[in-house]
Amino acid sequence: MTQRKNPLDILFHDYGGYGFTAQLARHLARKGVSTAYFSFGGFGSPKGRVGRTATDPACFAIDEINISEPVNKDNLIKRYRQQIEYGRTAAARVIAERPKIVVSSNCPLEVQSHLLAACRKIDAKFVFWLQDLHSEAIGRILGRRVPLLGSAATRYYSWMEGRLLADSDAVIVITDGFTDLIKSWGVDTRHFTTIENWAPIGDMPLYQRDNDVANRHFRPGRPRILYSGTLARKHNPDILLNLARNVDADIHLYSMGSAAEYVRGVAAEEGLGNMFVRPWVSVEDLPKVLAGADILCGFIEKDAGRFSVPSKILSYLAAGRPILASMPAENLASRTIVRAGAGLVSDPGNPTELVDNAARLLSDPEEGRIMGQRGRDYAERTFDIDVIARRFQACFASMEEARPRKHTMLPRWRPIEQQWPFGGKE
Repeated sequence: MTQRKNPLDILFHDYGGYGFTAQLARHLARKGVSTAYFSFGGFGSPKGRVGRTATDPACFAIDEINISEPVNKDNLIKRYRQQIEYGRTAAARVIAERPKIVVSSNCPLEVQSHLLAACRKIDAKFVFWLQDLHSEAIGRILGRRVPLLGSAATRYYSWMEGRLLADSDAVIVITDGFTDLIKSWGVDTRHFTTIENWAPIGDMPLYQRDNDVANRHFRPGRPRILYSGTLARKHNPDILLNLARNVDADIHLYSMGSAAEYVRGVAAEEGLGNMFVRPWVSVEDLPKVLAGADILCGFIEKDAGRFSVPSKILSYLAAGRPILASMPAENLASRTIVRAGAGLVSDPGNPTELVDNAARLLSDPEEGRIMGQRGRDYAERTFDIDVIARRFQACFASMEEARPRKHTMLPRWRPIEQQWPFGGKE
């Protein structure tokens, strides 16, 4: 347990432990704000700098929260119960730390439910940092397995997510694209602030293609297309296999989990000698691995584009390599690539266009170099942590002003264990 001489001003909680959220917490601590940053150690994802560093100020605490076992992402029932366990554990930590403000991101709704309840118990402000629309994702996943269950789950979780957003003291959304759907749930969005995600530019120095780490990972003399990050149900791993079958380049996947094993298995079965699957790399090695690629690949399925924005694209921009993307045109990540002039985007329903775009970038390295430079220039202009932090601080300051709550279409929020359909204590 953290022992403090002074009260804790802000507790940042990031379920996934991503680099940009940790950067914001550290930056505010260096400005003299008493800050803590907690993440879930048992959740499998590429981690940012979520351990203490030699330059962290005394007013900054950083720690991982864990439960009895790592999350099982493939068993939905077990995963739900683990989320409940984690939510209770994280809520107990919040109550023990007694911060003035809790900012929570990348969380399952069950976890957010417990954290909001903890904030009400200690009279702390709760900021819901909305990275994905979880209710839409849950309905989509269940709907593929059992259509009637998916429809019921979407309605229930839309109510739950709307209730949590409505009852938060402030909501930070990463794209205006989420707002119209949230309004349809009857949520008053006047306490919403849009702040797009970013990548910690200081963690992404530029390197030559042939650097010491890249030379250990890649075959010399071969063009390289690389995907690094999670592969969830909103991603179609067959995109990488299709590239391996149809493009004269090495395709490198850095990921873990069942989708990565699927790619490995199919590549072995088909004898795709240009498809390579490796675990996630460390935050220290990532810039050199990305620099060793000729093209960085990102994708998201069409129906997932309404509820998720792939943040890996921001790291790709910072890496200064051209981006090959398969995403809906209206998704913020697609619009960012086009706005920056940093790559080529194709529709998820058009695999032929994706292959053609890959061939175009491979055949014209100068065009790729220019796109990569544009991406880096965009990142350096846009990912200024001083500017970003001031926007967050303005949002926090606005919570001191009382706001009327008008939630006429939503029933009263209650802790997750008291809600249908789960009911009762475990």
